[in-house]
Amino acid sequence: MKLKLSALCVSLAILAGCSSDSDDSVVVEPRDGKWMAGDLHVHSAVSNDARDTMVNILYHAFDEFDIDYVFFSNHMRVRGNDHQDNDIGEVLYANRLVDYELPEIRSLQSRFYQDKIITTTFEWDFPGFEHYNIGIIGTAEDQAEIVEAVKLFEYKFSNENTLAHFDPQDVARWEAQGIQRYNTAADAAKALTWLQEQYPNTSYGMLNHPRRYANTYTLADVRDLNTLAPDIFFLMEGMVGGQFHPYDRGDYASGSAGLYGGADPMLAHVGGWWDALLSEGRRIWNVANSDYHFKISGGGQYTSGYFPGEYSKNYAYVTQGDDELGVLSALRSGEMYGVTGDLINQLDFTISANGKTAYMGQQNFSVAKGDEVTVTIRFQSPQFNNQEIVVGDGIFGSAVNPGVHHVDLIAGTVTGLVAPDSENYATTANTDAKVIESFTAEDWQLDDDGFYTMSYTFSAEANQYFRLRGTALDYNESGLTVVGEPQKWLPMEKADGETDHQIQDRANKLIYQDVWFYSNPVYVSVN
Repeated sequence: MKLKLSALCVSLAILAGCSSDSDDSVVVEPRDGKWMAGDLHVHSAVSNDARDTMVNILYHAFDEFDIDYVFFSNHMRVRGNDHQDNDIGEVLYANRLVDYELPEIRSLQSRFYQDKIITTTFEWDFPGFEHYNIGIIGTAEDQAEIVEAVKLFEYKFSNENTLAHFDPQDVARWEAQGIQRYNTAADAAKALTWLQEQYPNTSYGMLNHPRRYANTYTLADVRDLNTLAPDIFFLMEGMVGGQFHPYDRGDYASGSAGLYGGADPMLAHVGGWWDALLSEGRRIWNVANSDYHFKISGGGQYTSGYFPGEYSKNYAYVTQGDDELGVLSALRSGEMYGVTGDLINQLDFTISANGKTAYMGQQNFSVAKGDEVTVTIRFQSPQFNNQEIVVGDGIFGSAVNPGVHHVDLIAGTVTGLVAPDSENYATTANTDAKVIESFTAEDWQLDDDGFYTMSYTFSAEANQYFRLRGTALDYNESGLTVVGEPQKWLPMEKADGETDHQIQDRANKLIYQDVWFYSNPVYVSVN
């Protein structure tokens, strides 16, 4: 296939290069893996603040929206219900996991979803901070070991319980082994070092809705935690869940840092927190989740989040098996992208030079100074999305997808770690990230494989990373974008005489206009 490159010359401190017309063919090499879509942050009735059954959640996730994996992440609290939403009083999360969550998963998977990936993680109330997802991952053969690890984690690090909640025999055994509890803010970070030491390859953490409360984390905190346990702290939920809410989208209410295009400002702000971390060379990856609790309350008054796969999808390139460990390996690799509203359903984002190709994530791609390097972007966009024409009608997949209006290529220089004693450790002063090219339909072509394709060529001058974002919105959409930058979501106000259902329906339509995708970065190091 022939590809015409958009003509653009730039003069930036981070990049010296010029795109040009070219008759060279873009070769897409076959690879031994596959893209899998899923959700890492899903609550069922086992959480005290969620209302839906696992059977209904998985029906929608797998049968309605055809995603590949669901990672349940119920709250590690002593307040919760069983899998059918029956109040069972104060029961440890580990006990609800053993008695209700795991048996229900085994039953549903064996009967209906043998070709799908279902696993359990938990959302931990990180003392001194906020919600943090923990996954200790293994196959069915590892279940007993995983349950024991979850029980021990809850004993050591959860401040939601007392000794009286635990089995006295377990407590006696742990005390005899000299195991201590670290459930205060001063000691809580030891949870990450414990996971790093005990489960370095089979566990992970995820920073959930990072700035839902503006003062919970500082950038220095994020740097500290990633330095403390880089094999555990490597995911951030930049494309947060809880999106179906007319008033406080994503539960980012007053006191939060706000949502921008449905994304946390950590992700959405070019030159913000994520770019500062990437400019240090830190491997911290963005994911998109639903944070599903329920969609509409039984009385119809309240809304929360879309079903897994309905609005948000996280695509990961899996190369090591069709199970939860294969997904975990893909999460570690960083070869992922997040999407809202099914804006796209395929993305190839590569950098090539000297006959070599690099993909999103962990790869070390080296070139010589002055080498010509080409960024290639290919995407597909489905004709329809899952927006209900009328909220609650249960008819999905018939709304016309607005399609991609433009794709931004963002680049930043990689300058190394900021010293903890530097005055810039709590700032973004180390990053020079910016949009270096914005592609519209005039710049891409439809190739023979049904992908819209565009490229950018430059001369390598410095260590850099590149990342993408795309949206259905024009560069200036009232209340949503200004010169291409997403704007803070403003709570909707109910009009005189407007019913709850009417404002829910109005919000749903607007949320499905404000749709985006974000890629993880590709790194280039210059020798």
